[in-house]
Amino acid sequence: MRINRLLPVLALLLLGITPPAQAAATFPRIDASGFALTSGTTFTTYAERVAALEANPQLAPVGVPEVLAASNRVGRTLCHPTYITASLNPQGFCWQDGEDDDLNVWIPQGVTGSGDASPTGTVGGKRVVLASWHNADDTAIRVSFLDLATLKYRHVLLVEPTSNGNFAAIAGHGHGLFWAGNKLVVATGGSVLRVFDLTHIWRTDTSTGEVGLGTDGKFHARWHAFALPQLGAYWYAGGGCANTTGVKPCFASLAIDHGGSFVAVEHTTRGGGRIVRWPLDQATGLPRAGTDGAVRALEAFNSPVWGMQGAVASGNKFVIAGVCPEYADNIGDGVDYPSCLHRGTGGASTSTWTKAPKNTENLSHWPATNELWLLSEQLRERVTLHLPAPTAFP
Repeated sequence: MRINRLLPVLALLLLGITPPAQAAATFPRIDASGFALTSGTTFTTYAERVAALEANPQLAPVGVPEVLAASNRVGRTLCHPTYITASLNPQGFCWQDGEDDDLNVWIPQGVTGSGDASPTGTVGGKRVVLASWHNADDTAIRVSFLDLATLKYRHVLLVEPTSNGNFAAIAGHGHGLFWAGNKLVVATGGSVLRVFDLTHIWRTDTSTGEVGLGTDGKFHARWHAFALPQLGAYWYAGGGCANTTGVKPCFASLAIDHGGSFVAVEHTTRGGGRIVRWPLDQATGLPRAGTDGAVRALEAFNSPVWGMQGAVASGNKFVIAGVCPEYADNIGDGVDYPSCLHRGTGGASTSTWTKAPKNTENLSHWPATNELWLLSEQLRERVTLHLPAPTAFP
């Protein structure tokens, strides 16, 4: 029986096809020595532009407390199926009924929160969830700030200060994000990480869909009451990225490992996506650069999980979101099936842990409460929730 079960897997490997994740699938370490990011002069350039814009009293900077105090939407206690094993007792919320849950005007992607930002698990005495969203044509990205005590939240538009003393919307998919200290790092596209400072948020006029200085002399942010300006960026020298091959792995998610790093994954329909660990300077909340100014990957693994959307690590232990093995043969049939969470040990293997919400995206681990957070993008079933992190996590 054991030999018979291996035959289909061996056949796929001989054909050059990665088999779907099984009860225990190989999770090998791969060479990451060529993976490196640069920030160029972006931090100097954008600091100057932000300072110039903030000289205008309209753009006096505020922080997260002011955004939460101005919340204009209210989430709901869990109102959609989670598919998670009942004994794990998932807890969380749905977004406000209407556009945020029922339409694809904006689609959620990444999740982080105060449990990433602070060792206490709170910021300003509050437990706060942040989520990134892209609009339907990837011409704008927003971040939601939600107070878990009240489920009240506000959307904030991400903007780039421009060379002409103005600012513009940031295009991209908002693949993932993490909050460390005052810094917010967002994978706005597959090949770039943009950095924001959460002590520099701007109030904007909500009367028009313009972005930047309007004809009325007021600053606007596409009907949003707040805009968050870019502070810096990291990218691969020469630009671009490529999934599964080469030295520029694409960013499909971000998550902090609170031991001093963050992990990013590549999304692929089937297996072969890479999980890459990058160094994080916990004092600054930024990727840690070497003496040459480059941020170099610490390690990488070749994931066997099909449809990988996100991963989080604690040391050498990983949780990965992707396709359930039992649905691997259904990829491409147009039906949305529950996702699965897979547990693994880097350099060894992964195995399926529990089903999860349909189209589960990013993951986040909050050590103070040992919560594993996840977010799903499934239309009319969008949930953001937590469950106890595996016992292998500290």
